[in-house]
Amino acid sequence: MRFSVICSLAVLLAVPLARAEDVATIDNELLTKIINREHAVTENLQRFHPIVGTYIQNLKRRDGRLVTWRDHYFLSLAEFSGRIHALRFRPRGLVIGRYLEEALEASGPNSLEFDPSGFVAMAFPDPSTFDLDHYRFLYVKKEFLGEVRCLVFDVQPISQRKGGLFEGRVWVEDQDFTIVRFNGIYRGSNIFSKYFHFDSWRINAGPGMWVPAAIYSQELNLPCCGLWKLNWTKFRFKAQTRFWGYDLHFPGSEEELTKIVVDPASPVRDRTTTSEDKGPVGQQLAWEKEAEDNVSNQLERIGLLAPTGDVEKTLHTVVNNIEVTNNLSLDPEIRCRVLLTSRLESVVIGHTIMLSRGLIDVIPDESTLAAVLTRALAFVVLDNHAHTDYAFADKVMFGPRDAARKLRLDHSDREEKQAASMADEWMAESPYKNSQDSFNRFVIEMRLRSFPTFHLLEPNFGDSAYDTLGADHISKKLLAVKHKDEVRALPLGSRILVDPWSGKIAFLRPNETSDQPKDNMPFEVTPFSLYLRRTTTSNSDEASSFGARN
Repeated sequence: MRFSVICSLAVLLAVPLARAEDVATIDNELLTKIINREHAVTENLQRFHPIVGTYIQNLKRRDGRLVTWRDHYFLSLAEFSGRIHALRFRPRGLVIGRYLEEALEASGPNSLEFDPSGFVAMAFPDPSTFDLDHYRFLYVKKEFLGEVRCLVFDVQPISQRKGGLFEGRVWVEDQDFTIVRFNGIYRGSNIFSKYFHFDSWRINAGPGMWVPAAIYSQELNLPCCGLWKLNWTKFRFKAQTRFWGYDLHFPGSEEELTKIVVDPASPVRDRTTTSEDKGPVGQQLAWEKEAEDNVSNQLERIGLLAPTGDVEKTLHTVVNNIEVTNNLSLDPEIRCRVLLTSRLESVVIGHTIMLSRGLIDVIPDESTLAAVLTRALAFVVLDNHAHTDYAFADKVMFGPRDAARKLRLDHSDREEKQAASMADEWMAESPYKNSQDSFNRFVIEMRLRSFPTFHLLEPNFGDSAYDTLGADHISKKLLAVKHKDEVRALPLGSRILVDPWSGKIAFLRPNETSDQPKDNMPFEVTPFSLYLRRTTTSNSDEASSFGARN
């Protein structure tokens, strides 16, 4: 009987597989290739320190369904060498106050203290003991993940006593035998420490280069939390972890210096192309521009601001629609950029408007996007020489971990009210004047969910969308939801794709977002499903290409 089963599997696998040999027999030679390849990936990743953002939503049951009731957000640098852990960004504001807040949250009867290092560790099935002495493999099937054909195996630890070993399923691409996805849990949870289920994805950033990209974690019935509860209480959460910035070269690094090339064939110019001296007004404008460029360039250099591309062009088109219909003439031209973080915020410095990726993700339509950008545009007009202290070079000499502490680009309540009034006038004269209801629904939804998504609405550098959009001033009468199935805001990850290698961004294809009431999950965390592709060019020449649907 066993012989006939093996023969049947061999027939199913008769189609050509690149160097896959006889997978049906799961011979040790094939498994050794997979294991050796995983060890090589683990070793290669030790030289990278990508940025990692983890957003967690705690859940509780209400009216028979799970709803968000508290959230957490961590920004860190991933450390893949030695003990895998996360180097957390230093928080904005008083450190003592933040630690006290976290301690109070962790002391609740239904609470767990989340450690971002635990989510970074999910980038590997097992970085140290992934071998045939510790694991057994069972071949399951072949499956395509996007354009990449994979061999699928169930993996179980041989020893039932040793904790921290992976148990679950792995997807192995069929050319170099790299694990590109793994789904399961580390075994060995106890009342003092918990392991969570997770679904971890890697993307191809160049020939033979696969890097962690996204991880979805979830527990809907986890025993919790400490001796005083004897694990009677159930704990529920879902989380997204995103990696990006593998190609970062921090200022002053020797690697960056070696990339400077001087072309001896180019003529050397010892004079500037402009001969006229600037007057006081021109000098002031140049000083403001220098501050604006310093901040933008540094945020991009440390991996928190996306390189410019098609998304920014779309944002500029919307801003231009507002300017033209209101006869606004702003010089220099408005520039739009995108922060790669999840928190819903906007940043304005000089004539540069920055919206966070998270904010763009949840905006349901163009008219709501226009209302958000119009408020930012009002800040451009009102700021008048604000933040020019960043023209001093030392003010922007910081790394990613210190960015939130060093940059303070927010506005006062009075300035926010002035900007809102000006923006309302501009919207009334814009092409979006008949779409105000959509914007109002979005702001109402934000107000209704402001408590459970507190950390999502807390800004890193600038102004919370909650404040700039005036969510706190909505009448309680308007908070009644007339149509519960009405789409007011989208789930996180609904609009923007981020290339983990380069930080470049792109819009999801239109058919990959939904405005159907049945898919209404405003501001919620959802699983990942990456569309994998192979990248044939070197990652130093071209960023990886991939798609995703969250």
